[in-house]
Amino acid sequence: MYRVRAFLIHFGISFAIFLALAYVLLFIWFPDFFYESDGGWEGMRIVIGVDLVMGPLLTFAVYKPGKPGLKFDLTVIGLVQAACLAVGMYIIYVERPLALVYAEGRFYSMSADDYTDVGIEPPDLSHIPGRAPKRVLVEVPADVFEQSTFRRRLLKARIPVRAAVDSYAPLGERIDLAIESAIDYAALRERDESGQIERWLEATGGQLEDYAFVPFATRFNVLFLGIRRSDRTLIGLLDVPAPLG
Repeated sequence: MYRVRAFLIHFGISFAIFLALAYVLLFIWFPDFFYESDGGWEGMRIVIGVDLVMGPLLTFAVYKPGKPGLKFDLTVIGLVQAACLAVGMYIIYVERPLALVYAEGRFYSMSADDYTDVGIEPPDLSHIPGRAPKRVLVEVPADVFEQSTFRRRLLKARIPVRAAVDSYAPLGERIDLAIESAIDYAALRERDESGQIERWLEATGGQLEDYAFVPFATRFNVLFLGIRRSDRTLIGLLDVPAPLG
């Protein structure tokens, strides 16, 4: 009985902490469709495993009224839980998307690791309006010769166009460039082998023609990102495989 009570007290405290951390994950680090596209659930599992499972179960296992060293055991459990949770949250923080980048006909979700992997410091995008992850596009020079120089520079440095941070600009109204590159509806339907389009429309409302669908390279695969044409709003992922390149 005492063990159950100790377990429930620990679980209640842990659950309150979980709610605060879940809010950070869902609404700050992985908002909107980023929770689905960038592994927000994987991060949530870390929090659940450490905060709601490991800590309370350890308390249940060691708690016994009058046990010598009980306070020490509970202190150690609390410290271990806090340390594991801090490490887990740091990993999730590093993996969070920093920017949604539009480049060369598709969107990319970019985390800090995506930049460091190509030898670039994660950029400071505080000058880009809007909340994180920032919506940006890569401004590729229109002039043929300038564009050639631009691409040679990136190729020499082994930097993909999507990581050309010096050429980042707010997506804003230029989202029309992405809408213009959207896949043809007939081609989109050919790729939809499991009826995902109809499910998507049931959830979002409207007709297929109300949206533009642009390839989106997520952390795990390449799908489509739906954009509502009427107000240029990014709506969410359509689980239909997009062209790889």
